[in-house]
Amino acid sequence: MSNNICKYVALATASLSLALSIGSAFAQAAETFFVQEGVALNTNNNFSRIDGNPRMSIYRRNDNDPDQQFDRLSGNRGGTLLKHRSTGKCLNAHYLSNGSQINVWPCDANDPDQNWNLVDVGSGYSLIKRTGTNLCVDTPTRDNQGKVHLWTCDGNNGNQRWKSSATSTTVTSAWRLPWSTGVRATITQGWHVDGYGMNGIDIGLSAGTPVLAPIDSTVIKQCDAGSNHRAILLQASNGQQYSMIHVTTSNISVGKTYRRGEQIGTVAANMPWNNCAKSYAPHLHFGLPSKDFSIGGYTLSPTSIPSPMTANN
Repeated sequence: MSNNICKYVALATASLSLALSIGSAFAQAAETFFVQEGVALNTNNNFSRIDGNPRMSIYRRNDNDPDQQFDRLSGNRGGTLLKHRSTGKCLNAHYLSNGSQINVWPCDANDPDQNWNLVDVGSGYSLIKRTGTNLCVDTPTRDNQGKVHLWTCDGNNGNQRWKSSATSTTVTSAWRLPWSTGVRATITQGWHVDGYGMNGIDIGLSAGTPVLAPIDSTVIKQCDAGSNHRAILLQASNGQQYSMIHVTTSNISVGKTYRRGEQIGTVAANMPWNNCAKSYAPHLHFGLPSKDFSIGGYTLSPTSIPSPMTANN
């Protein structure tokens, strides 16, 4: 492990070789690294610092956010450098013990602190292992700006199982509107953030209207606002998250899976006003992965939401 003094000296001598290597790095699209619950490695120059450089953290996944984007560079110590886009620095682990937080550092292919091995553990997931050690990138929390540190590598530990957006198939074109074919619905409220932190819209569907899974999905959170009036957070088969709120169902639990088009429940008739859900009238709240999104033949943007929309599933 190199020490901080050696790093500063090495930067000047490494600058030429680094400049030559950067050109090839951008041949591959930037990628984000995220765990199953949809939070991704994230930092920027405003984060608290370790040895003068921004610490690594996590934040809700957004593949278009440069704070979460990385490019792969060739390392000279048996690994790969992960260059962070918004800081221009590389993922770095200088302190090698369980619980040691990591940061970014000016890129140096000869620095063992920046060389990583991505170890395939199946189902599209990888460990991010510090080369020459048995320590892996681990996140014990799922909160925005949560902790990222090193921990003894364990391929079965969900805190260490990272998926790359570069290998996670984007299938937004496969998304369908979450109501039955031929049903026409208007937007009753435009973009607003729900309790799960998702940007969503309110859809004027009457109580009792079937609510369908828009894509193959798994329930990752849910709460009951009363009388089986649910607020549900789901993860799509491509890793993206979305929410469905004001859905009546008694047959739901975390881990339950749905195939696209399978009924999740119906639009709730009751109107609770509590920490789980707030309803002013029967409707469906649909939280989407992004404000720029295509679904069911319609394209939504931050400034434009088609209304009405008719399901053609």
